[in-house]
Amino acid sequence: MSRFVLLSAPLLLGLALPSLAQQPACNVDGSQLEMNQCAFEDLGRADAELNTAYKQILGSMKGQPVAAERLKTAQRLWVQLRDADLAAQFPLAEGQSAQVEYGSIYLLEYATAQAELTRQRTAYLRAHFLADVSR
Repeated sequence: MSRFVLLSAPLLLGLALPSLAQQPACNVDGSQLEMNQCAFEDLGRADAELNTAYKQILGSMKGQPVAAERLKTAQRLWVQLRDADLAAQFPLAEGQSAQVEYGSIYLLEYATAQAELTRQRTAYLRAHFLADVSR
């Protein structure tokens, strides 16, 4: 099976490269598509920071299985809260289109709001869990 993966990897990479080349560059003063790209890149950075902090905290909880499990539960619940907050910020009825309701700026606004909530969570985790690790 690994031989199949190795042989098919160049083919899959070749198929992916054209789509990567078509992604717009981040330009905050550019077109809506370019601004959306900036917002998604920012969200990606915020998400990576959250994942790094979360992994650091879990790593510091080795030998504390109850604490680690509680943190995992809290993080899963936070994801649900974040999604509910975003749904409240950008309410849509069943079958309603976000693009029609909010216009072309919707993706930018949604990604920006999600990045902000993600940064808030990262700051909370660092303040309440990583601060103790460094002492």
